[in-house]
Amino acid sequence: MITDQTIFLAAGTLLVFLGIASVSISRNLIKTMMSFQVVVFGVNLTLFASGLGGGNRALSDSFVLLSTLVGASVEAVGLAIIVAVHRKYGTLDPNEIRRLRG
Repeated sequence: MITDQTIFLAAGTLLVFLGIASVSISRNLIKTMMSFQVVVFGVNLTLFASGLGGGNRALSDSFVLLSTLVGASVEAVGLAIIVAVHRKYGTLDPNEIRRLRG
């Protein structure tokens, strides 16, 4: 029988793999940052689902909260760097930035 925990674990794993695939093929720094957040959401969902199985739910919830805080901080710093890169190079394409830099 399929339980809620199984569905959450499958959805979280799917989000992680889709986010990693999107990070690898993205040609825009903003889209790359959004894809990174999809990976973080997948990890959070998987951490949450792991606490549903009768394990230590408080520990699982603490990890989800910590992961959310770290993910938000990383996203804020990443977006600030992206804004600085766009101001300097005028583009968000990583290949174009490499070409302009060299």
